[in-house]
Amino acid sequence: KQWYQRRVRGSMQCSIIYRSRYVHSGAVEDRLPRVFGLVSSRFKTPIISLLYIGISTVPFILIGNIGKLIASSSFTIFPFISVSCLGVIVMRFTHPDLHRPYKVPLIFPVLMILFGLFVFINPFLGKDWKISLFWVCLSLAGIPAYYFFVKNIFKMKWLGNAMKKLRDVTAVALGCE
Repeated sequence: KQWYQRRVRGSMQCSIIYRSRYVHSGAVEDRLPRVFGLVSSRFKTPIISLLYIGISTVPFILIGNIGKLIASSSFTIFPFISVSCLGVIVMRFTHPDLHRPYKVPLIFPVLMILFGLFVFINPFLGKDWKISLFWVCLSLAGIPAYYFFVKNIFKMKWLGNAMKKLRDVTAVALGCE
């Protein structure tokens, strides 16, 4: 049992590192607030993204039980993986002439979507369905936050200025580029 816990812990530590790159890339491409795109001058790492992922990992750690930790992390990531796989299928049929260096056989995205649906639906059938509902609500809260903070749909100039000021202050405070 101890070897299993070490492997899971190592996997979760690696996921913190690679998920911070997702956040950084989203900021560089203007999909997330630009403050997440700051890179440490000293370490050349996306320090703000690492901090964000580290802080957002705390609720998972507070769960305490390794089984619930695995279930919660799988439950929250697989809907996004399934949507990405659905995108592969949609692009295959809507843009069939698009150049692809590697053409994935459609069985793999279909299997991943089915597996993702299983991972997503299964926790709702158990006794801990309230935890699953909490994670769904937390994920869905990102939609209005995206439109409010990133897209600035209400065209509030003060919000744009505040976000720029936050980015500048953070860059100076943490020694970022």
